[in-house]
Amino acid sequence: MHALSRLKPHSGQAGFTLAEILVACAIISVGIVAVATGFGIGVDGVEAGRQQSTAVFLAEQQIELAKELVARQPNLAALTTANLPATEAYGSIAGAPASYRRTTTITSNPGGTTGARVDVNVFYKPVTGRGVLTTERSVSLSIFLANR
Repeated sequence: MHALSRLKPHSGQAGFTLAEILVACAIISVGIVAVATGFGIGVDGVEAGRQQSTAVFLAEQQIELAKELVARQPNLAALTTANLPATEAYGSIAGAPASYRRTTTITSNPGGTTGARVDVNVFYKPVTGRGVLTTERSVSLSIFLANR
C-alpha cells in the first residue's frame, strides 16, 4: 500500500492545464505571424528603395553625359539624339538591369533662350515579394544647359 501512495499525485502539485498550454500556443502563433508579415513588408520596402535608387542613377548618368557633350563642343552642337538616344527600350541600357527603360528629350531654345533643356525619364516595373508588377513607375530629371 505504501508503494501505491507514492505514485498518486499530490494535491498541491503545480503545473499547466491543457487549456493553458493551448492558449499560450495560440498567442505565440499570432505573434509569429505578425513578425513574419512585418518582415515581408520591410523587405518589399527595401527593394522598392533599391529600384528607385537605380532609376535615379540611370537618369543622372544621362544628365552627366549631356553635360559632358556640351563641354566638348561649343554652341551645344553635340547635344543631339544621335549622341543622346531619345528612347532606350527595356534591356538596352548598358550596364542596367533589363527591367529599366529610358527616354531623353532635348528641347532647344526653350522660351527663346540660347540653351537647351534636357529631360530624362527612367521607367521600371517594380519587383515585389508578390512578383513583377505590370504598372510602371518612373523617375524624371531635367537640366537646362547654356552656351559658355
